[in-house]
Amino acid sequence: MEDKMRCELGIESSINNGSIHLAKSRYIMGQSSVSKERLPTESSPEFTASVACNTVEEDYIKQVKVVETQGGINPIHWFGVLVPQNLHKAKGIFQNAINFVVECVNINIQLLENLDSYNILLKHKNNLLKHKKEELK
Repeated sequence: MEDKMRCELGIESSINNGSIHLAKSRYIMGQSSVSKERLPTESSPEFTASVACNTVEEDYIKQVKVVETQGGINPIHWFGVLVPQNLHKAKGIFQNAINFVVECVNINIQLLENLDSYNILLKHKNNLLKHKKEELK
């Protein structure tokens, strides 16, 4: 649970820090240079994700892993060639947030599997106690 809370705090911190650097970039470049109008729409070919997640199973443990997609477009190029350093920092911080999200998902998967195992063992224990009581009668 501590790891899950640490990951969630990491996600929150990364998003806040990335947003601050994005705001600084917008201030430096001007409002029209860094705005939603510069972003591609869902129907445009530039809208594909730069990373994807795959579920893999190693040693009977399910985990989600980040996979770089082929032909990904650098989102910084949407805002021009010469962009402030803050925009590069924001990109790195948001990419780090993806790693926190994946780590949080993996911890969540492990917690759910542990809960399932606990419930199975609890049912088995109750069945054993039930049979023990029947034998004593």
